[in-house]
Amino acid sequence: MKKLWFRKLLYVTLLLFVIFIAAFIWADNELNKVLGRSTKVINISSILRPAETTQIKNVNILSEDCSYFIKNQDVIIKNGIITQLGKNQLLDSTARIIDGENKFLIPGLVDSHVHLKESKNDLFLYLVNGVTYVREMAGSPLILEWRKSIQKNGIGPGMFIASPPIFSESGLTGYYYSWTRQAINYSNANDAEKAISQISEQGYDAVKMYGFVNTEMFQTTIDIAKKHNLKVIGHIPLVNLENFYPSGQGEIAHIEEITIKTIDEFGKSISKNPQEYLKYLKMHSDQIAKRLKENKISVTSTVWLCESFPEQRFYLKSKLKDIKLQYVNPKIMEGTILYKMGWLPGTNGYEYDGKNNYAAKKLSQTFWNTYVQAIHIMTKALVDHKVTIMAGTDSNVATVVPGFSLHSELESLSKAGMTNSQVLYSATVAPGNWMKSNTGKIKIGYHSDLVLLAGNPLEDIKNTKTIEYVFFDQYTINKIQIKTILKAIEDANNENRNIKIDQYL
Repeated sequence: MKKLWFRKLLYVTLLLFVIFIAAFIWADNELNKVLGRSTKVINISSILRPAETTQIKNVNILSEDCSYFIKNQDVIIKNGIITQLGKNQLLDSTARIIDGENKFLIPGLVDSHVHLKESKNDLFLYLVNGVTYVREMAGSPLILEWRKSIQKNGIGPGMFIASPPIFSESGLTGYYYSWTRQAINYSNANDAEKAISQISEQGYDAVKMYGFVNTEMFQTTIDIAKKHNLKVIGHIPLVNLENFYPSGQGEIAHIEEITIKTIDEFGKSISKNPQEYLKYLKMHSDQIAKRLKENKISVTSTVWLCESFPEQRFYLKSKLKDIKLQYVNPKIMEGTILYKMGWLPGTNGYEYDGKNNYAAKKLSQTFWNTYVQAIHIMTKALVDHKVTIMAGTDSNVATVVPGFSLHSELESLSKAGMTNSQVLYSATVAPGNWMKSNTGKIKIGYHSDLVLLAGNPLEDIKNTKTIEYVFFDQYTINKIQIKTILKAIEDANNENRNIKIDQYL
């Protein structure tokens, strides 16, 4: 009898173990699937051809401070570097000649907050939208390999790559976050030293701070990263603003990180006290901006995403029709039932899932509308106090289409109180200076990251979308090639699509 009981127990234990392993394998597959790697990578090298020398003739070029255009200039590019600027430069008979008459040349744009995941076609979406440099804010060994490949005459934007996000959980919770969030987790100084040393050795450019890091591990991270000459950037962790200012973190990844802290400090429901909160924020926003400026803390914007929250929450289907959904990696867009990180109804994490009654929905709408107003108030204060703002989108978060989204972000910044000159600066000079990347200016010795526009973006920021040519390294992309690349990406996406999106196109 005992043997029979023991045998049954053993069988049950083995069965549960098999079920557990099967569930783990399935979940791991789901987590990897939504990174987008299974979508076919297009053959862009068959579309583009390098040229050793390119000459852009008789073009209006944006000044280094982004405040005006210098008329009738020639720009000569050799081996991916700007070598000559000025009027009536001698023609090189071997050069690729581009007529720039009545057109406007700006530096290649920089999206200072992107998430490539494992979606390699996104690199080309950035290029065709004039985005020639990106800051990857949650890197991985794969993305480090992509950068190496691009640097060896590959085709793609320049990259600044932050580490996977930092968490400070202990025990099983720490393992869970490391697995599900592709994160780095440590809860003591010894483990932090090992992790940050490895981040440095692997070639990451910065340590990505996340919002749930405790006070002790936050300061430990700052101190150790400093020894390795690594910037700490990203979210504001579990500290208040007064403790954050002097911490040594040099950048905040979203303007909303600041307003979230003010909501905490306000201490009341902003759904029930919206005007009181906005008054509170207006009273404090100038002082916050001053303190950020004093401590040389830069801020990345992601304003458009925040503006989309009320629409995604209550009018998602309508919102999806406003974006270039056909170019989004289908596996990222479709998401997984494991967690709501997709874009479509049912998997979109921003979609309303509260009580289905008028009062509850009204409170939620008030919250998110107030949230957006707070972003605008804080943005204006940052501008007024000359805090360095870098345009970023949080691309591949729901509704934020790589490449296309930066143009939407620039429009949002313009509406939020920045002049068009300041907006262009935030997407060119500011991130170029911050990264020390020799990009972001039309200047001799700088990289050939340039965009030729049909319209003047200082007159209308929407003209950043009037792209005639994109220049990077030894490559040039024209309007016909842009259409070809976009069609190839759309076709690759359609081959890997499980959910039809016709109703949104």
